[in-house]
Amino acid sequence: MLNYIIWNVNPEIISGFHVRWYGLFFAIGFFLSYSCLKKIFVRENLTVNDVDNLSFTTFILLLIGLRLGHCLFYEPAIYLKDPIRILFVWEGGLASHGGAIGLVCAFLWFSRKSGRTFLWVMSRAAIVVPITAFFVRMGNLMNSEIYGVATNLPWGFVFIRDAVINTNAEELSNIMAQAGLVSSETFSSLHAFLSNCLPMGNVSFESLCNVLLSNKFLVQEQINPFVDACVSANLLTTNHPTQIYEALTYLATGAILIAYYQLRVKHSKPVSDYVICAIAFLMIFATRFCFEFIKNNQVDFEENMTLDMGQWLSIPFILCGIYFIFMAIREKNKVKIS
Repeated sequence: MLNYIIWNVNPEIISGFHVRWYGLFFAIGFFLSYSCLKKIFVRENLTVNDVDNLSFTTFILLLIGLRLGHCLFYEPAIYLKDPIRILFVWEGGLASHGGAIGLVCAFLWFSRKSGRTFLWVMSRAAIVVPITAFFVRMGNLMNSEIYGVATNLPWGFVFIRDAVINTNAEELSNIMAQAGLVSSETFSSLHAFLSNCLPMGNVSFESLCNVLLSNKFLVQEQINPFVDACVSANLLTTNHPTQIYEALTYLATGAILIAYYQLRVKHSKPVSDYVICAIAFLMIFATRFCFEFIKNNQVDFEENMTLDMGQWLSIPFILCGIYFIFMAIREKNKVKIS
C-alpha cells in the first residue's frame, strides 16, 4: 500500500552539465504553445510572422516579468539594496504573477502593432499559455521546490533534495540501528562518527546521506529504508506536491479552452473573448489562491500574513475573471436580443 512517494530526482539532466530539467520543460512548453498559437493565428487570417513577433516579445517580457516579480514582490529589500543582483538569474527566483504582468505588456504591444483588440490578443494567447504553465510547474517538481505543507495523504512527497532535519548523533544512531541499517558491531563507530561530524541544529538530509554513503555507513540500496525510518521518527515530513496540483489545473484549463475554441470554430459560431478570458483567469488564479493555503511560505515575511503574497497577487486577476463573466453574460444577452 502506498504511504508516500520518495522524490530524489537530480535537477540536472546530466550531472556536471548545467542543463536542467526546468529549462528543458520551459522550452518544450513554450514551443508547444507557439505551435498551437500559430494554428490559431493562421486560421484567423494572421501571418506566421505575426506569431513570431508576438512569441519573441512574449518570451522576453515574460522572463523579465518573472524575474522582477520575484525580486520586487518577494524580496524587495535584498534586490533594491543591490539591484545588480536582479541579473543573477542563476541564483533562482521567478514569480508567476510577475510573468503574468509581463504577458499583459506583450499583449498590449502586439495589439497596437497588429490592429487587433487587446482583448482578442489576450484571449487567443490565454488558450495556449496554460500549456507552458503546466511544463513550468513540472520543472518546479524536478527542482523539488514550491511544494506544500506536511500531509498524511498517500500521495505525499518526501522531497529529499530540499529536506532539512534537526537531530543529534544519539537519536540518529538509534534510528538507524532500530531500522536494521547498522549492525551492533558498527553502532559505536557510527555514533562516534556522527558525534564528530553532525552539526548542531538543522542539517541537509541530502548532505547527510552523501556523508553516510561516502563513509560506508550506508549503501545506495539502503537510502529508501533510511528515509522510511526518518519519516517514522518524524524527522522527515511528507508534503503536498502542490506543483502537480497546479500543473494538472493548468492542463485541464488548456484542454477546456482548446476544446471550446475548436467546437466554436467547427460549428461556425463566434468565439467569445470574454468566455475564454473568464475561464483562464478564474481556473488559473482562483485555484492558485486556494492552493496557497496548503503551500509552504516562500519568504519569511509571509509568516505573519493572513493571506500570503501569492494570494494577494491573485486577487486582481480573480476580479478580472469575474468581470469577464459578467461581460460574457452581457454579450450573450445582446445576441439574443438582436
